[in-house]
Amino acid sequence: MSIKLRLLLSYIALLLVPITLTAIVGYFAGSYYIGAVHEAYPGFDKIHDVRQGVARQYAFFSNIKQAALISPEKFQDEDYLSKVEQRLADFNSSFIVRKNDEIIYAMPALLEIVKGYNLPQFGEYEHETPIHSKDIDSGLLLNQHDFYFSDGSQGSIFLVTNMEPIWRSFQELVNTIMITIVVILVITNGTLTYLVAGSIVKPLSKLKDSANRIKEGDLDFEININSKDEIGELSHAFEEMRKRLKDSLDIQLQYEENRKELLANISHDLKTPITTIKGYVEGIRDGVADTPNKIEKYMNTIYTKTVDVDQLIDDLLLFSKLDLSKLPLHLSTIDISKYLMDLLEELKFDLEKKNVAIKYDSKIDESIFAMVDLMQLKRVVVNIVENAVKYMDKPQGTVDIILEKSEEQVVVEIKDNGQGISEDTLPYIFDRFYRGDPSRNTATGGSGLGLAIAKKIIEEHGGRMWAESIEGTGTSIFFTLKNIRSGDVL
Repeated sequence: MSIKLRLLLSYIALLLVPITLTAIVGYFAGSYYIGAVHEAYPGFDKIHDVRQGVARQYAFFSNIKQAALISPEKFQDEDYLSKVEQRLADFNSSFIVRKNDEIIYAMPALLEIVKGYNLPQFGEYEHETPIHSKDIDSGLLLNQHDFYFSDGSQGSIFLVTNMEPIWRSFQELVNTIMITIVVILVITNGTLTYLVAGSIVKPLSKLKDSANRIKEGDLDFEININSKDEIGELSHAFEEMRKRLKDSLDIQLQYEENRKELLANISHDLKTPITTIKGYVEGIRDGVADTPNKIEKYMNTIYTKTVDVDQLIDDLLLFSKLDLSKLPLHLSTIDISKYLMDLLEELKFDLEKKNVAIKYDSKIDESIFAMVDLMQLKRVVVNIVENAVKYMDKPQGTVDIILEKSEEQVVVEIKDNGQGISEDTLPYIFDRFYRGDPSRNTATGGSGLGLAIAKKIIEEHGGRMWAESIEGTGTSIFFTLKNIRSGDVL
């Protein structure tokens, strides 16, 4: 669930949950306080509708007023007044009857309550007037009705209703609902905040800790946040960044190790011929080479070692250009089969001197074209062939160049019957400065860059190079070139 949807649902819940719970609490609290009102006003209906009880109360009050107009003398009858008093008790009410300025009827308790209050005069017609006095509690409402007795005397009926239970119940209901709303809001808001914020803050805290670990250089851990929202996506991206940083650091460390190894190999490969050159120069200078034959031998050795150093430097410059993809390729479209046949004829003469026979075998009946740099492709083939001859251990060596076609590519295989390469060594033969002989014996010659350069050249052509070998039987080096259809040849 996304954070946006989660927040939206929390807002909806924050609105609906308090309203629903408040309505439920209000219903039961209202039922409770209405029951309290019924206890204080027995004349109200026993249904939960105070308005009907109030209507009954007003109807009874109207009957009293009507009786005063029709039979005013009844209000001097003790029995009638007692019955009226009993009925009024159902409404938590009582009444006072005054004739002229003399009170002729009132309950003693009521007289005690209103003794400090000046009752309205005849004709003032008070209606639901609160009775206020320093000795009178609030909550009493006064209704006045004036009439004339049969003898013409002025009469007044004062209906006094105690509204305090209703007001108290209403106030308690309001207070209960207000407190309930506050409590529900606090609990709901706290719960939703804990749930929603917890699902956001905890993953963010983990990401913060992970960022601090990465800042300190610690990349050996895993960011595992199982969240299917924006933070989950962020954590996945963060974990991917951590992996790439770790891979980059590992590569950097590997590069550093390779650089150290490269410097060590260069130092070794340069120091060996230079030491030889230095020794022979000193021999000539010190007079050790005291005959023309010795001098000639020393000079030939110096020249040979100088050529080796020059070749090593050339190979290093070429490899560095290839490694930085800064070697320009002069591409041209050629018939690859014809090109290999011509190159084979060129190599054959030198190889025969070394008892190595070279053969060409094309498994393609038609002409097949490729776009290559002629000089660099020749370097690839020559490097592979020279490497095969260098490690040839058979009295009669053979090198076969085989041409095949695979889908949109031309596949060239250069196969020898030499000593082969062990399974442990095979994955490293294209590494720069790698030699099967860990002592880097100069007897086999070479800089250890030949196959590395060949692979780089093929990759610059958009192809790939790999090797297969059986130890003691021979090795096959394969490389591919992109096939150019005859209709595309310029």
